Amino acid sequence: MLSPYTVLDLTDDRGELAAMILGDLGADVIKVEPPQGSTSRRMAPFLPHGPELERSLHYFAFNRNKRGITLDLSGDAGRRALLRLTERSDFVIESARPREMSGLGLGFEGLRRANSRIVYVAITPFGQDGPYADLASSDLTVAAMAGPMSVQGDPGRAPVRVSAPQVWLHAGAEAAVGALTAHARMLCTGEAQFVDVSAQTVMVWTTLNAAAAYAIQGHDFNRSGPFSQTRGVTLQIVYDCADGYVTFMPDAKTLETVVRWCVEDGLAPESWLEDEDWMSYTLNHLHGKPVTHPLEEVMVPINRYVLTRTKNQLLEMAISEGISIAPVYTVEELTRFRQLEERGYWLTAPLPGERQVQAPGLFARMSETPMQVRCWPPRLGEHNADVLGGMLGYSPAEIEAACGRAGEASNGRGG
Repeated sequence: MLSPYTVLDLTDDRGELAAMILGDLGADVIKVEPPQGSTSRRMAPFLPHGPELERSLHYFAFNRNKRGITLDLSGDAGRRALLRLTERSDFVIESARPREMSGLGLGFEGLRRANSRIVYVAITPFGQDGPYADLASSDLTVAAMAGPMSVQGDPGRAPVRVSAPQVWLHAGAEAAVGALTAHARMLCTGEAQFVDVSAQTVMVWTTLNAAAAYAIQGHDFNRSGPFSQTRGVTLQIVYDCADGYVTFMPDAKTLETVVRWCVEDGLAPESWLEDEDWMSYTLNHLHGKPVTHPLEEVMVPINRYVLTRTKNQLLEMAISEGISIAPVYTVEELTRFRQLEERGYWLTAPLPGERQVQAPGLFARMSETPMQVRCWPPRLGEHNADVLGGMLGYSPAEIEAACGRAGEASNGRGG
């Protein structure tokens, strides 16, 4: 799909997903690292053996479908090489501090002088300017300042973030969308485009309907643990089951079905089937209309019923009834999820050291323009000779000058 295009990926651990998405879509992605390697190469978890900068599974997870080079951007030779690569590229994606790239002459203004049609994407915690632009940040602080933590966790405890870091993954995905949107704009105007991606702004959207709650109902959603607040009514949405947890909203069809299951299992009297119009029960409750059985009473047999079934039993039953009950899977359980297995989602990935593992696959399956993994993450400086020699016609001495010490050490390993 994107095979005609070239992407320069200057991101560190805060943006590598963006270019990987474009690479999965077929773009030729050139990952540009400093001589000491990306920060993501030093992030856990690590393989137990192998070269120090090739052991990070975090780096491995977000850098497939990329060629890799090193450039020393602190030196004139490295900066000149980047400008020459920009002339031959369509996208540049970076995650440096605000104004850092401009200070090197490699910001948007500098690169669009080299290529008047370049799409330049900058990923930062809080955007390029404004009162927060230069604040220190982490996954935790961005998640807090963007709002998600205000609706996550139990009300009697401190706010929590999603357990696995999410901020830079959401930012990377939005950066990829922004890059393609800006490219479409560039095709209309013929002018270079700048995309300013604020991770804080991105994370605001992950609050979903909580972002608009005040405008709609006059007050914000608050943290409520396994419950949902709707029109001032608290609805249980997370339930203990026989081997963990499932989640579902007691909407019309779901509630009618689960109540019927309770009756069939002898956990609720058969009269319940006629006592209420269960398809209207939740709406009646939300609007304060009279009901025969209060919600607290209804939840007792439902909780008892769910506790007798496993996640997969409840999922299969829900599918057969056409309702939504979602299992809360552990990572290990997710690797055995039948839908992913039957769709061939998982890939066999060759880790450094010749070990093979099951790895997450491509994010979509398209019939006319199928995606594929053309290459796995590059070693540090692996393609210095291929890219700088092949694309720019650099001599070995020029490659060494542009790439720095790591480039010199890895030049002989290149593609």
